[in-house]
Amino acid sequence: MTESRKTSRPSRRDCVRGLSVGAAATLAGCIGGSFSGGSSGSNGSGNDKELIFWTDYFSDENDDPWEKWYKESFEEETGTNLKVAAFSYEDRRQKFLTGARSGNPDYIEGVLSHLSEFVKADLVEPIGDRAKELDYFDGYVDGAMRAMEYDGKLYGLPFTGNGRALIYRKDVFERHGLEPPQTAEEFLEVGRTINEKEDGMWAFHNCTKKGSVRAFQEWMSHVYQHEDNLYEREGDGWTLVPDAEVFAKVFDAFYYRVWAADDPIANPEQKGTGWQVNDPGFLNGQFAMIECGPWLRGWTTGEEIQDAERTKALLDEKSAVAHLPRAKGGSKGTYLEVKPVMVNANSGNKDAAWEGVRRFTSPESLRKQKEAIPDSGDLATPVHEDVESTIDNENWKPLVDVFETGKPLAKISWGPVQEAFWTEMQNVVYGKKGPDAAGKDLHSQLKSLESEV
Repeated sequence: MTESRKTSRPSRRDCVRGLSVGAAATLAGCIGGSFSGGSSGSNGSGNDKELIFWTDYFSDENDDPWEKWYKESFEEETGTNLKVAAFSYEDRRQKFLTGARSGNPDYIEGVLSHLSEFVKADLVEPIGDRAKELDYFDGYVDGAMRAMEYDGKLYGLPFTGNGRALIYRKDVFERHGLEPPQTAEEFLEVGRTINEKEDGMWAFHNCTKKGSVRAFQEWMSHVYQHEDNLYEREGDGWTLVPDAEVFAKVFDAFYYRVWAADDPIANPEQKGTGWQVNDPGFLNGQFAMIECGPWLRGWTTGEEIQDAERTKALLDEKSAVAHLPRAKGGSKGTYLEVKPVMVNANSGNKDAAWEGVRRFTSPESLRKQKEAIPDSGDLATPVHEDVESTIDNENWKPLVDVFETGKPLAKISWGPVQEAFWTEMQNVVYGKKGPDAAGKDLHSQLKSLESEV
C-alpha cells in the first residue's frame, strides 16, 4: 500500500473498528459492515490432531514446492497434520452442503456462488474479528473483500480473482485479416469465417454442461454486459433486474447461434461439455476462441496437453486477450471471479482451520505459488497489492482491464438460479426452444424465485 493511499482514506481495519457488531452500513472509501469472528471449538466431529482442507490447488505436481511450504509451515505452527482432498467445484459444493455438519472438511476453497449458500445454511464461520488483526488486511483489493461479505459480516478471505475474457488465436485472426469482435454480430461473422477457412479447428467453444459452474459464470458475464446485478436488494427482499429481452439476447448470440442454428460456429458434437473440453481444446489448437480467465496461461503440462512445447508456444506467441463481445445494448462487463477460502462452522478445531485459511490466502503464500508456477494465471490479477502480476506478455495484459470491469455476484442462494439457467440454456443449445421462448421462461422462473433467494 502506498503512503498516499494510506492517508487518503480510513483503513479497512479502521472502518471495521468504527462499526457496531452486526451493522450493515457502508462507509465511503471503506469496505462495508462490521465483522464478527467465531470462537474455537464446535459441535462437529473434527480431529484435534488432523485437519482436512478441500481444494484442488495441490493436485498438480507443479505445485509441489508451494504445497510443501504450506503443509510444513502449517503443521509446524499448529501441531496438526493436514490432509488435502480435491473435488470439482460442482462436487465440492454438493458434498459440503450435505456433509459439512460432520466437521469434514475443516476449511474449504470455493467459488463465489458457494459463499452465500453456505452462509444461509449456517455452514461457514464469520472470520472478521480474526481477519482484521492481520497486518496485511488492508492490502486486499476492495472489490474482492466486498465479495467476501454477507449481511455485513466477513466469511472468507480471497485467494484469487479474475474476470472472464475472450481468449483468441492471434495468428489465426491475422492470417485472415480479422479483428477481435466487439459485438455479437461481429463475433458470429468472425466465427463463420474461421470455420470456412481453417481446417481441423472450430471457431468457438463455451461451456454448456448441466451443473457446470463455468457455464453459469460465462452466462453471467454476458448478463453483466447489460445490468450490474441479476438480483438487487429491495427492502428485506430481492428483485430480479434484467428483463426477458436481455436473457433472449444472450441466449441468441452466445448459445442458439453458436450451437443450434443451421450454421453453428461450435462443434455440434461437443454440446453439453464443460471446461474439461473447453480449456484443453484451446490449448491443443482445436478452438480459435473461448471465454476464459488468466489461469489458462499456466496450463502447459499434464495428461490433457498433447504437446507441452507446442502449447507453450501457442500461449506465448499465438494467443491474445480481448473483452468479451456483447449483444446489442451491452457494454463492457464480466463476471468477477473471486475464490473465497472459508472455515467450516462445524470444525472441531476452528483455531487451526483459521490458521489454514490465513496461511493459504496470505501474500506470502501467493508469492510461494508464484515461485512454484512463475506464469500462474491465478496471479495475473492478484487479489492483494503485495503480490505482483505474473503477466509479462503484452498480448495478455488486457486481462487487467477486463478484471476492472468485473462485477461480483449478489449475496443470494444461487443454487435454484443456476438450476433454472442450466435447464433453459440446454433447451436452447439442443434446439428444444428458441432463444426468445427460453428467455421468457427463464425470466418467469427467476422472477418466481425472488422470495426464495
